[in-house]
Amino acid sequence: MDFYQAIRGQHSIRVLLSLIAGSCGGLLFFWLSLPLPWMLGSMLLVSVGAVCGMPFNRSVRLRKGMIAVMGLLLGSYFSADALSQFGLWSLAALLVSIYVVAMTILSLSAFRRLGRMDLPTAYFSSMPGGLGPMTIAGEEAGGDNQLIPIAHVIRIFCVVSSVPIYLALVRGVDLVPASDTLSEVLVLPHWRNWFIWGVCALVGFFGARAIRMPFGEILGPMLLCAIVYIFEVITITLPPFVTIAAQIVIGTSIGTQFAKLRGGHVLRTVITSLGSTIVMLAGALIIAEWIAPMLGIDPLSLLLALVPGGLVEMGLIAVALNADTAFIGTMHTWRIVLIAVSAPLLFGFIWRRLPQTGRHFPKSADKPDARSG
Repeated sequence: MDFYQAIRGQHSIRVLLSLIAGSCGGLLFFWLSLPLPWMLGSMLLVSVGAVCGMPFNRSVRLRKGMIAVMGLLLGSYFSADALSQFGLWSLAALLVSIYVVAMTILSLSAFRRLGRMDLPTAYFSSMPGGLGPMTIAGEEAGGDNQLIPIAHVIRIFCVVSSVPIYLALVRGVDLVPASDTLSEVLVLPHWRNWFIWGVCALVGFFGARAIRMPFGEILGPMLLCAIVYIFEVITITLPPFVTIAAQIVIGTSIGTQFAKLRGGHVLRTVITSLGSTIVMLAGALIIAEWIAPMLGIDPLSLLLALVPGGLVEMGLIAVALNADTAFIGTMHTWRIVLIAVSAPLLFGFIWRRLPQTGRHFPKSADKPDARSG
């Protein structure tokens, strides 16, 4: 029992150190007036420390709690006017589906040929979304449970880092938060609003878990909060300090994942994932600039809806950009549900029809033994 408590205490200290470092990174980026400071600053500083061997760790419970908060934040941007756009959004959803298929095919080829991965590992690493479900499904299919999450973490890190920089430097978008006073940051809404937000978060989180809704930890609170805002039960957004806390926790959580990159055998995966992500970003940019005018959608909103950076992370960027957050959240929800449901089913269909010799690279190939560490 004492040993268990010691391990648990050590984990808590590592989590606390990570959050302190993440907060310092956010403050530094805020002081330097850099884009999306609280998430990017915490993510970059913690990731550098993790790679250098700092004793950083993340709290899964805290991250889940903040994901529920992000569900509330995304849901708060829905309105009755947004419902009238669902017809147009269905065309955008079709476009997102085509983008997912095309990027998966290109990435699969890259991970097989350049990353020298076996088919299950390459297939589930190439999906433009769904880090958790793809890691689990990939392991069950016989893939490498170390390389798959690393490939996805690199993708998320690259997207979350590069998209704000592109928007700020190339498109001239102001992503630097306004210099709010302390009283504005720490504003406390009426207790009735807190009560409703709390009900949406708890009922949405645990209700979605009870019915096993895919990505229910964020979708459950988001759907309930959207209903509350559509019927104008609440008309104000969550206070700024809640958003800042969510960004620090999410950014820190991403950064701690880079502690796994110290092994030399993952270098090929990192390089291949970077190349694959660059192709995904270029594809999203081209499609957004070309198709958005035809659909009558803001190109920046369509770009944020396409890039495979994750619902939580892209939602934060959409909030900072004051883009069409409801549209972006809906498109990312569609993307991750599409991937989570169809990817394992499609892989099983393909796997059963492949000859044994086509499933893996020959033994003579220069393929690292990822399981040996």
